[in-house]
Amino acid sequence: MVTTLAPLAIFVGVSATIIVAFFSLWNGVNERATSKVRGLSVQLDRADIRTKPQDIVLTIASIGALIWILIVLSLHPAPLLAILLIPAIFGMAFLGFTFYVRLKVRRRLDAFISQLEVALHLMAGGLRVGLSMRQALAAVVDELPNPASYEFRRVIGQATIGVSLLDAMDDLARRMPNNETLMVARVFRVQSQTGGDLAKILDQLADTIKARRQVHRKIGTLTAEGRMSSWVLMAIPVALGLFIVSTQENMGHALLYTPIGHVVMLIVAGLETGAYFSLASLLRIKV
Repeated sequence: MVTTLAPLAIFVGVSATIIVAFFSLWNGVNERATSKVRGLSVQLDRADIRTKPQDIVLTIASIGALIWILIVLSLHPAPLLAILLIPAIFGMAFLGFTFYVRLKVRRRLDAFISQLEVALHLMAGGLRVGLSMRQALAAVVDELPNPASYEFRRVIGQATIGVSLLDAMDDLARRMPNNETLMVARVFRVQSQTGGDLAKILDQLADTIKARRQVHRKIGTLTAEGRMSSWVLMAIPVALGLFIVSTQENMGHALLYTPIGHVVMLIVAGLETGAYFSLASLLRIKV
């Protein structure tokens, strides 16, 4: 009787332990997941991507599953390697999407900064001819294309529903996180407390932003050779692998259709990813 009930008791005990652990960790996991979704929403807003985060996660998961199925059907990896490929493929899919979003955010921020100098001169000119600050912002919305037009329209919209213009500018600095936008928000807040000729201050700030952009362009010129060298170094292993697959039948078969070859490709992919981030950190110069 005891022998018969022992497996059932073990099953009940293990199940109860799993259930208790799940509920004890649920709050922490739920908070982290909510924080990740909220952070993804902020990044999507900065990149001007209108798709919901839930839809994006579902799409990436579907693409990752499709890639895994294609790899399993074409390369026929060992069962253990096929299982290990699941987190690797999904991780690479999310990493690729994160890289795409960051690229769009960086391009949009660069475009906004390039328009900010003109926007400040337009605001200063509007203030000189007697326009209010909100009317000067409206002139910026009318004259400039996106993203400046869209972002300053949001500032006007927030001011229309009762938000202080200073708080709306601070929110703009949070949506478009860069030193130039932060300087603009701080200038508005300091000027509201100390007074002074806001039009003159905005013109001077526009000149400062122009000088900073010249420095950034000079840095880009000086680091162009290093960036090109990094891309060449990263392309060499890929080109060598393609050359081996196309010219050496036995080595190509071993690389594509054997477990050791799959492990080698995973290691190379990991090393390539690490090399990219290492070289990017070496070439990054903060101003």
